[in-house]
Amino acid sequence: MSRRTILALSGAATAALALTAASLPWTIAAPRAVAFAERDLARRYGLGLSAAGPATLTLLPAPSLSFSRVRLRRGDHDLVESAGLQVQLGLAGLLAGRAEVTGLVLDRARIALPDGAAADWAEPAARLAARVAAGRGRHLRRLVLVDATLSGRDPRTGTRETVTGLNLVATWPRPSAGLDLSAAFTWRGVPATLTVSGLRPPALAAGAETPLTAALTWAAGPGAEGGAAGSAEIEGSLVWAGTTADASADGATAGPRLSGQGRFATPALPRTLAWLGLEPGPAALAGPVSLEGRFTARPGGVEWPEIRVQLGDSRLEGAGALAVVRGRFSVSGTLAAERLDLSGLLPEAEPDGGWSRAPLGLDALTQGDLDLRLSAASARLGALEAQDVAAGLLVRDGTVEATLGRATVQGGTVKGRAALAALPAGLDARLQGSADRVDLGGLFADLGWPRWILGRGQGSAVLDTAGSSLADLVGRLDGRAVATVEGGEILGLNLADLAQRPDTAALALRRGGRTHFERARVSLTLNDGIAEIGQGQVRGGGVTASLGGRVFLAERRLGAEARIEAGGEGRPAGRFAIEGPWLRPVLRPLAARDPLPSPTLPTAASAYAP
Repeated sequence: MSRRTILALSGAATAALALTAASLPWTIAAPRAVAFAERDLARRYGLGLSAAGPATLTLLPAPSLSFSRVRLRRGDHDLVESAGLQVQLGLAGLLAGRAEVTGLVLDRARIALPDGAAADWAEPAARLAARVAAGRGRHLRRLVLVDATLSGRDPRTGTRETVTGLNLVATWPRPSAGLDLSAAFTWRGVPATLTVSGLRPPALAAGAETPLTAALTWAAGPGAEGGAAGSAEIEGSLVWAGTTADASADGATAGPRLSGQGRFATPALPRTLAWLGLEPGPAALAGPVSLEGRFTARPGGVEWPEIRVQLGDSRLEGAGALAVVRGRFSVSGTLAAERLDLSGLLPEAEPDGGWSRAPLGLDALTQGDLDLRLSAASARLGALEAQDVAAGLLVRDGTVEATLGRATVQGGTVKGRAALAALPAGLDARLQGSADRVDLGGLFADLGWPRWILGRGQGSAVLDTAGSSLADLVGRLDGRAVATVEGGEILGLNLADLAQRPDTAALALRRGGRTHFERARVSLTLNDGIAEIGQGQVRGGGVTASLGGRVFLAERRLGAEARIEAGGEGRPAGRFAIEGPWLRPVLRPLAARDPLPSPTLPTAASAYAP
């Protein structure tokens, strides 16, 4: 073997041994290693470092110092406690005999933000922002948290919040590159993931605009109280106004400004808001929700000059805004839809067909403010279909007001207003509405009611009530209502035949028939859920019928009496009782009222007669 070969083999062996040695961790004196790394942390960020366990040095694949049972502190306050810490060092600085911290890896760290610790974190953050903005020195290129726990007090509610199982990787390879971050964590029992990319720290620190792409996803929490799954995505730009003076030009306060395109989706909005610790307010009525559009977010509010909202099967477009005023959410918007389904607002029907006795209240709806204007080419509320709908919903502290500006229902026009106010037990309701030229036959068919009358009707109602359930509200209903039908027809009943043969009343509805009329009118006065028929009359086709009696709304029952006259005056009139369920009543003939007998004297009294 030649000398050159021997030297080559010896050099290769020496290099291999050196590489192996450099790749192995070397235990070194912990105090010196701590002091070495601490100098750079203190100079750049004002942080102190202490370690209770041994220290190791590894040169490959990158120089690093590893410590166990570590504390990072500011003054006398511990900011971070970690089971392990790896400090990654720049090779050039290490060769020059100084520490240049380029990365930190914290294992099972406990990061606490105790009360009054804002100042402890403020100086490290300010130093970092100043160095990044000025472009001075080397920056922290990598931050890794493994199974960390982050706890702090919610500034809005004052309660202690904890994020567990936090696994985070943040990389910023060079000053001209963007910062990328990915994290997985669990908060309030719900697993979530967060990704951020494109962020330019120098621009952000200098108060300039930086691009930003972020995505947050979360899974459904355990049990009925857990949050529903969902996602939020943002693609836009971010700028940070550091002082109030910087922000005074547009009247906003200091803080982050985010604008761009955003998207949010969740199958159950109330549960998601509850997971976030927010009162659902009017959102308690919503189910699956998604929204996307162009937005601008500032401290205390968000504006959507363009927004598309999906509520169940309904898709709306328009503009909106959200603001936080003294800790209370205020939402406003103007939205339009081609088709709108509001059936979810209706209470569930009782199995026995009666009025629901489930407790009612406004607490869940009035935790925030809402000013919403809606329009739709067509809308559905249960079985009722309407076109050209313009409506509004106004929610203020303790009150809800719904307005129907106009709607076309079966060829007619309907308007209405409902005002609800919270009571100590239940709510107070004031209702008013009007309808003009509505096709009653089509309306009854839509509602699934028997089509017993045809024609175009008009009417109005003014009602008020109070109670703790729907049954209470119906049972305490007061007010008045009036309805008129011109040129209509009664199906299933021939009033002329019935007047001439009262004995056929029991079979009249089964036998069927028709009664054409020129005008039908009824007025009702309501008191405690009982409607008194003040004026009920049908004229036309040689028949005049009058109606009186009561409608018992709570029982959904009729207790009325009809008087039917056929032919000219002087003809006998038939009298009938109309009883039973109001949608399927029973006719029963009543005996004619005989005139009262003339008073007579006993026979023995004739002797006393003059």
